[in-house]
Amino acid sequence: MKTLHILNGDATAQAFAQSNIVQPSDPSDVLIWREALSEGPVRADASREELWPIRRAWLAVYAGGLAADTYDQQVVQELEKLANPSDYDEVYLWFEHDLFCQINLVFLLAQLAQQPHGTTRIKQVSVDSVPGEPFFKGMGQLTGAQLATLYLQAEELTAHELEVAARVWRAYAGPEPMAVQELLNADFGRLRFLKNALVHHLQRFPFTSNHLNLIEHLLTAILMEGPLPEARLIERYLQQDRLYGITDLSVAEYIRQLNGKLWTYTDEGVSLTEAGADIISGRRQLNPVERWLGGFYQTADSPYRWDSELEKLIEL
Repeated sequence: MKTLHILNGDATAQAFAQSNIVQPSDPSDVLIWREALSEGPVRADASREELWPIRRAWLAVYAGGLAADTYDQQVVQELEKLANPSDYDEVYLWFEHDLFCQINLVFLLAQLAQQPHGTTRIKQVSVDSVPGEPFFKGMGQLTGAQLATLYLQAEELTAHELEVAARVWRAYAGPEPMAVQELLNADFGRLRFLKNALVHHLQRFPFTSNHLNLIEHLLTAILMEGPLPEARLIERYLQQDRLYGITDLSVAEYIRQLNGKLWTYTDEGVSLTEAGADIISGRRQLNPVERWLGGFYQTADSPYRWDSELEKLIEL
């Protein structure tokens, strides 16, 4: 039986190699997915060939000068293993519960939904907790033996889940944020973590109260305890994050974008400003930060807000 295992990153790949799930004589393949589609620009109407230049250009800046040939080797060429899904008897997708993994998962499932895969069985290994791991954040922290146990719990996905994933990808990567809000009442089937992940995506929009989003609120809550060096602030945030699965580069970008608005750099580290304290208390509102949120580019005058009382995204 020929199988393709799609892993959610290099950290998982290290443990997977020790799991004995794939034997040396096994004709199966391993695809390591290294994209971060929950961050930066995406386009619902773009083919893969059209999406890669968009992602390549953004990551070249975001990832500190990622070379085009490195991106092509680590992402584009790697995905060629999925060019003909029907070549495999089974395709396993190893992705976690957080937004980072769930958006990558729906993209890949949307690709599978568009391709003929015949009798190929598509399965997911998707968890938000693991016995013996009191603060489970990701598969990269597990041992090979633990991954082997998860492998036995894989669930087969149906045409329904693939269709849902395709709809979610079109909404997430499209230019209308309300399309994601309108999907929250859908039947997600076995994609049981997807709804919460989409809610967390919508909570990246400015809150109605002070125009900070959830990540900015969480960073602020840490700084309310006192100033911290930037590296320590990033570490503290990553230690507690189980919602977004973002990298240290993403957290650093959030800090940079609000420097001089919520906080400033001092000899003691990143410190809340008086204006920041007013914003946190709701006495002032911050102009929304310009950034990509899926396929929507948020600007200072963008009309979309997360309403905490209604628990949904609204358009002003």
